Amino acid sequence: MFAIETDRLRLSVLKKNAAEKVNDYYCRNRAFHKRWAQTQPDSYFTVKIQKEYLKSDVSMFYNDRMLPLYIFEKNDHDRVIGRISLFNIVRGGMQSAAIGYHQDEDFCGNGFMSEAIRAVAKFGFDELKLHRIEAFILPENERSINLVRKAGFKEEGLRFSYMHINGRWEDHIGFALFAENLQEMKK
Repeated sequence: MFAIETDRLRLSVLKKNAAEKVNDYYCRNRAFHKRWAQTQPDSYFTVKIQKEYLKSDVSMFYNDRMLPLYIFEKNDHDRVIGRISLFNIVRGGMQSAAIGYHQDEDFCGNGFMSEAIRAVAKFGFDELKLHRIEAFILPENERSINLVRKAGFKEEGLRFSYMHINGRWEDHIGFALFAENLQEMKK
């Protein structure tokens, strides 16, 4: 399948035969992600459901609707350490997408997500010919807000009741990045 490599990472579209390692990632990080991620039923944390999601990811990738990438350390393709996606890809007069990401709790603070965002944004602008990439972040998620600001995203305002998080509808701050604003982030 498709992959992007950086200095330290491999970002890969995965087929459904990777469901066990993907499910392991989500189960390991279930409590950590709960505060920030969309609400999921218990059935989400099963190999069967992850196979279905991976099958959908591949279909959406081939239909130019999503760039769904799982993150691995470059020399360890067995342990998923995060996910980053360009989704809601819109063509025509918009040429835009949203970016979403999450990471293994044990790998936070090492610059991996900065590296992944830089690579995915560059690919989105250079190869997918996007004009705009949006990010939507909970106002209290300061680490994520700092991450996108470091990448050159500019704040655009509040999206009220934007996503169902941890059992309730939550407001999010909207940010946008344009190709001409993509900054070279420090590694």
